[in-house]
Amino acid sequence: MTDSKVAVRTVRKAPKAESTPIALPATKGTPSPEQMHQLIAVTAYYLAERRNFEAGHELEDWLAAEAQIQADVESCKGFPA
Repeated sequence: MTDSKVAVRTVRKAPKAESTPIALPATKGTPSPEQMHQLIAVTAYYLAERRNFEAGHELEDWLAAEAQIQADVESCKGFPA
């Protein structure tokens, strides 16, 4: 009988993802298209980071980020700038 070696791989757990607040621009009215794009891009990045950048979810992350930012912008309407 031969000795078999068992390879043990240490898996480092990713730190618990916390919600990273994204500040909306301090302008009156809605953000410009460029500002919206930047907010969505940063939010999508953090959504991807939570999954350790697993491939194949890029569009899902973008659409979720877009919905989240749009909801945030809508919820801020009516508040003084």
